[in-house]
Amino acid sequence: MRLVRGVVQHYAWGHPAAIPDLLNIQPDGRPWAELWFGTHLGGASRLLELSDSSNSTNRSSDDETGGLSKPLVSVAGELPFLLKVLAAAEPLSLQTHPSTLQARIGFARENQLGIPVSNSRRIYRDPFAKPELLCALEPFEAFCGFRQESTTVELLNDIGGGASKIARILADQDLDYIVRFLFSGQAESLDIINETINACADHQSPVAQWVTHLANSYPNDPAVVVTLLLNYVVLQPGEAIYLDPGNMHAYLRGVGVEVMGSSDNVVRCGLTNKHVDVAELLNTVIIQPLNTPVLKPISQGQTSVGQLWKYETPGAPFTLWLHQINGAETLQARTRELVLCGVGSTDRLGRGEVCYLAPGEDLTLKGEATLFRITESTQ
Repeated sequence: MRLVRGVVQHYAWGHPAAIPDLLNIQPDGRPWAELWFGTHLGGASRLLELSDSSNSTNRSSDDETGGLSKPLVSVAGELPFLLKVLAAAEPLSLQTHPSTLQARIGFARENQLGIPVSNSRRIYRDPFAKPELLCALEPFEAFCGFRQESTTVELLNDIGGGASKIARILADQDLDYIVRFLFSGQAESLDIINETINACADHQSPVAQWVTHLANSYPNDPAVVVTLLLNYVVLQPGEAIYLDPGNMHAYLRGVGVEVMGSSDNVVRCGLTNKHVDVAELLNTVIIQPLNTPVLKPISQGQTSVGQLWKYETPGAPFTLWLHQINGAETLQARTRELVLCGVGSTDRLGRGEVCYLAPGEDLTLKGEATLFRITESTQ
């Protein structure tokens, strides 16, 4: 077993205390948004010296104490997945991720235009898709995929005002038309957006309340009203959402374990101060209803002292397993694997710590814990 030290990303929307609490360290006043474990150049992890195993208070953070050894990539090679702990105190942008073909074309196009990969206006930072799964560690709110049109029409009519006007258009057209209409910038569209935001201020549904909150943070942003077309989900611990290419989504609030393809390609259309490109998003988004946005793990049966579940992520280069143990359990790695202790603790892997296992490697852990095991997909 080799312990892995993650890299902290202090984005403005991050929670000041959730990740420090997971790592059993004191908050420092900064927002701790994400903790990365992997080989992606945006936050490549390093391995810890085994002699550091006696110090269990900061082994997974990017603090410079504790005896770092070699980069993870020098032992594991380039991993096809990236593991994150994500802690959102404020909403993230409304966005999609591209398919592999879209990423290759976009990456080549921006290279040809001479846009540096580090430039804030760059969309395609690599030629890879970014399928993504978010599994809740605590209740987690998000918009994910488009809601069924009939249900959306009912909600919009209940809100009234400008929302009812959107409902009438949607009843005659389809989701694709209404999304493009709201982003069109036409005078009629802008009037309806403002009327809808005003109507949401007097409505008590969670989605209307989020529209009011988002409109205060991002005035004159049509993406605020587009969220009314999306599924609003509140994940309970262990529940997840799977974001394959083209899924429009926005994380709102909560703490979760995030697993994705090792890519940093994000196409944003609003709810952010970062670069947005509505036209490119409309080229990548899949505008059709997502009937079951919440993904529940599938039981794989009992282990020697616990239970094992699997999350179905078709087309992804990774598989996430939820492994609950209560006693002494031996993990057997069949592929390259990262193991995160998300709840509880064990004798060798504490809460918030991550280890790397090579193919064929065994690891025996004793304790009561919920482990998140990320393996290479065998699909």
